[in-house]
Amino acid sequence: MSTPLIGISVPRSPENSAFGVRDSILQVMEYSEAIVAAGGRPVLLPATETIPDDLLAGIGALVLSGGGDLSPSLFGEELVSASYGISEIRDTFEQALVADAIERSIPILAICRGLQLINVIRGGTLHMDIPGHWQSVPADQTVHSVDLVDGSALAELTGSTSMEVNSYHHQGIKDLGRNLTPVAFAGELIEAYEATDADILAVQWHPEHLYEKSESNMLLFREIVRKASTK
Repeated sequence: MSTPLIGISVPRSPENSAFGVRDSILQVMEYSEAIVAAGGRPVLLPATETIPDDLLAGIGALVLSGGGDLSPSLFGEELVSASYGISEIRDTFEQALVADAIERSIPILAICRGLQLINVIRGGTLHMDIPGHWQSVPADQTVHSVDLVDGSALAELTGSTSMEVNSYHHQGIKDLGRNLTPVAFAGELIEAYEATDADILAVQWHPEHLYEKSESNMLLFREIVRKASTK
């Protein structure tokens, strides 16, 4: 059996280059390393202005990565002083990724920004700036626990009703989108959801920075690779 290909979305941002400042892709290696450690082959999916036909042909699963904020125009809000890293090209491209993945019945693991994107696509909204959710310690350290909903796929996968997680976000779910079920909470804040009409697990934290130290977070990548291998 061939090793499944796992598509990973990547940020698009202006970066210095030998040719001056150019829109570029720059992604931390942990996403790819976690996929390799779980038995998959990572494929980076840059947010091009022209969206290719057969966008996810040959891809067995999709990881929607973290990054800058969504354009607030997607959910009827205005910019705030804390807004950063917005790329409308990326927003458009990743909406196409989600649509194609669902059309092809490809499983999706959505991380941080990815969780927020799918929520907004499905009519949900976001808190524009939440204090106290951007940790000051390294990303491979956990800073709080989340309570998992008993009976959810996430709880069944981890064999627990809680997880220790990191926290690198300043926005979060306000109103939950259509056909999404919350499966993890930090207090009243939704930290993870699953879809009732597609194979989607979305988490607000960053498991890619925890996979080496946390078996429960590593399981998220093992599961997405396992699902891809059955496609």
